[in-house]
Order: sequence, then structure tokens, then C-alpha cells
Amino acid sequence: MSLKKIIKNVFRTKSSVNNFKLSKPLKIGIFGAGAQATLLAKQAMSSGAKIEAIHDIKIEAAEKLANITNTQNFTDKIEDFFNFTMDGLLISTIPTVRTEPIKYACDKKINIFVEKPPAYNLVMGRECLRYIKNSGVITSVGFQSRYDPRYEKLKKLIEGKEIHLVRTKLTIGYYPVIQVPEWYLQKKFSGGPYAEQAIHLLDCVRYILNNPKPIRAASMGIKNMVNYNKNIDAENSLQLIYELDNGIFGSHTNHCGHDVTKWDLELIGPNLRLEANATEKVIKGTIQGKKINEKFGPNNDLGGLDKISAWLKSIEENNKSYIRSSYEESLNTQALIEAAIKSQNSNKMELAEKI
Repeated sequence: MSLKKIIKNVFRTKSSVNNFKLSKPLKIGIFGAGAQATLLAKQAMSSGAKIEAIHDIKIEAAEKLANITNTQNFTDKIEDFFNFTMDGLLISTIPTVRTEPIKYACDKKINIFVEKPPAYNLVMGRECLRYIKNSGVITSVGFQSRYDPRYEKLKKLIEGKEIHLVRTKLTIGYYPVIQVPEWYLQKKFSGGPYAEQAIHLLDCVRYILNNPKPIRAASMGIKNMVNYNKNIDAENSLQLIYELDNGIFGSHTNHCGHDVTKWDLELIGPNLRLEANATEKVIKGTIQGKKINEKFGPNNDLGGLDKISAWLKSIEENNKSYIRSSYEESLNTQALIEAAIKSQNSNKMELAEKI
């Protein structure tokens, strides 16, 4: 299976309808021209944005995306790229490449969308946040689950309800045959499965529970499916437990060598047990003994806006209220991820850093 099919398969259930159109084309730059950038560019164009310029360290990749988006301006030189006039910048690079494009964009007062994770680590994240705060640009991070009607519905169902535990499980088929670019499975570039995969579900949990901050985390993992490849050090099986500052405990199971892609989420309380999975069209379970089998509509409370159209509309109206994950907010999820990764190395419970 190709990378493009894997990315598409993760959210194969059509859960929202984006009918948003810009009143006039915004000029958008693309920094990093891989498979994910192609998807983001198409989303932006479907809302009426114009792809003004494309940058990639591989000029052939930049040219390929330029041909797809009918863009004349592409380059592998960052100085030349930022000479073009842009209203917004889509950053879709490996996680280690965040600081330089964000600094350039902030200096030019260009609004920023960053694919997850927001940074490779919190040291980098805090530096980027300083540039963003000083510039005042509009920022968003690519946590699409925050715009998904099923999780918006779940958020409403649990209002005022007592919850003690949250359980998430992610399976995806990266192993045993390597089906993604090698850097996905190299922790020095991707951060590993927590930063590259689990971060979506863990951020979704925080969104549903009204953005509690992480307190501590403990994790263990093993790589035992592709031990012959010395270039790859990402674990295929991981288990995480964590605590949030609202008193809720969470567990997360991650397996990236399974043949069926599933993103499962379950909430448990004294009189509540609900499941809302990314591969199903219903929220099911019980609340106070009553059976729940709730369907969700095609649109969210933002009128069906997704992560890209919400960002574009925020730029057009100079109104940040459409964005559900600013750069600063996203670093709270990054803090949970970083504590989990530290725990793998230390073999003990790790405290999450404050932003």
C-alpha cells in the first residue's frame, strides 16, 4: 500500500462536508512537497486558495507538486521562496524542520499552518512559539480530529458527566513490509510512533475533555518485527499510561504492524461507557443505563470547516475563533508526547513539562 493510500485510509470515513469558499484567492506557500503536502494543497485549492510558491530541499519534489497545483514558482532555496508574497504558509516537512520556516514566516508576517507534530521537541516548540507571539500571525496545527463531527458529538454527550478513564488504540500497517518513507520509522527524524501516529488520538482526547494538560506519563515499547534493518529504530508495539490535570487517567495502545487500520477511543465513568471510533459512523455505549447509538451529521459546529478551511477563513476574516488548535495549544499535546518518549528511555514515570 502506498503512503498516499495509508494517509487516506486513516480517515476513510467521510465525516464532514467542506463547502467553504474564499471571497478572493489567498496566496498560499507550501514548505515541504511530499505526499501530505499534496493533500493539504488540494484542500486549500478546493476552498479557493492559490498556491503561490513551493519549497522543498529536493527540487524535483517541488517541481512535481508545482505541476499538480499549476504553480509557476518552485525552488529549493529558502531565501528565494520567502521573496514571494504569501498570505499563508503550509509547513509539511519532517518534524525536525520547523524553526527556520516559522522564523522566516513570522519575520514576513505570514500566517502559518503546521502539520503535526508542532515541533520535534519542546525546546524547538518554545522557540517557535516566541517567534509566533512576537509576530502576532494566525497559527494552526493539523489536528483534524478537532474538526470531526463524531468527536464534537461525543464532547456534547459527556457534558456534565463523570469520567474516570479514557482508552485509545491505534493500529496501522507500517510493518512488516516498510510501506512508508524510511524517515517515518527513524526516531531522530520522526520522533517515533508517539509523535508520528499516536499524537492525533491523544490530542483528540484532550479536545473532547476540554483541553486538560498532561501531568505525567509512563511508557514501554518494543521493536521486534523488522530487527534486521539498522536504519529503523521505531517500535512497532507500544503501551502508554498517563494522567491529565482534570483527574482523568488514560491508556493508549499503539501497533504499527497490523493489517487493519483502526483508531479506537473509549470513555469510562461510573455511569458511562462510550466508544467513538474513527472507522465507524456511530457513537455507541451507555449513559446511566441508557443505550446510546448516536449518529452524527456531515457538518460540525463550524459549518463543516476542516483544519485547512478553518485556517483560511480565519485569515480571510482575521478571526482566530475558527481554529481549534493554535500553535500554543498544540504544545500541550506535545508535552504529553515528550513525557511518553522520555519514559521509554528512562523506564520510569516522567512528569510532563509546562508550556
